[in-house]
Amino acid sequence: MATSRRNTRVPSASDWITPRKQMCEIAWTAPLVIGYRPARMLTGGWPPRARDRREYTRMWQEKVEAFTQAAMTAATAQPGPVAAGRALTPVRRRVRGNARRLSRG
Repeated sequence: MATSRRNTRVPSASDWITPRKQMCEIAWTAPLVIGYRPARMLTGGWPPRARDRREYTRMWQEKVEAFTQAAMTAATAQPGPVAAGRALTPVRRRVRGNARRLSRG
């Protein structure tokens, strides 16, 4: 019984640099976003303004979208550093965008 060999390369430690950098950026930026949103909720008053209601809705929708994209990428790609980087990209993009947008006030 003949078996075919696939051209597989064992990932080196340097292949994991990009996914690790992405994880560090998410770990550093996400607490800032988490801090901005409750501060806005506490200072926004009652009833929430239309801008705040849009932010609350957006807060949940974007999590679902980003993690769905990440899960689909992770489920359909061959395990390894490239797949990890692609899976982290939508989450990192959302976290960075939120930090920029919410820091402006």
